[in-house]
Amino acid sequence: MPRYGAGFDRLADHWGLVLAYGLVTLGLGIVLAVWPDETLLVCAVLIAIQLLVSGVFRIVTAIAASGLDTALRVLSGLTGALALIVGLLFLRDPLQTVLVIGLILGAWWVATGVIDIIAALVAGTPGRVGWDIAGGVVSILVGGFLLVNPELSLGVLVFMICVWLIAVGVMAVVAAMRLRSMAHHTPTHAVAPPEPAT
Repeated sequence: MPRYGAGFDRLADHWGLVLAYGLVTLGLGIVLAVWPDETLLVCAVLIAIQLLVSGVFRIVTAIAASGLDTALRVLSGLTGALALIVGLLFLRDPLQTVLVIGLILGAWWVATGVIDIIAALVAGTPGRVGWDIAGGVVSILVGGFLLVNPELSLGVLVFMICVWLIAVGVMAVVAAMRLRSMAHHTPTHAVAPPEPAT
């Protein structure tokens, strides 16, 4: 496999971070889907956890992948900081109405979906471009649905959140496996043996 440059190699080296993010997101989606008698409190807390994990993931990516395009790193860092803020707001007052949670999540998912698609098109990472675009599309569709239909029942809101968590989690896991393959197939520079003394 050809080398894609220091930035891509460095991101591929952090495939485990992408995998951890995907597994946590997927796990939260499954927990919410099978939770007996889910309540608004449970929904808000699980979403807050995912937002905090997402924020940390985006910020670490912006810092660790120093060889990536500067604009991409800035976008990743900014969205990560916003995710932390929104997640902390949910934890601070989890007993909000379905309407408030739906509107905040809808706006957040549409915004991050657009940013993820732009980032993938402008400075996409080989092995992740398609999955980043797909994740952005899913975020926009689910977020747009929440914004267009703010008067949702708790059951519908939980269903939409589960769809997003599971879909994004699966795509992140697949992307991590692609990055892992890139990292393992990247040829290392051969070290020349020392010349014999004359």
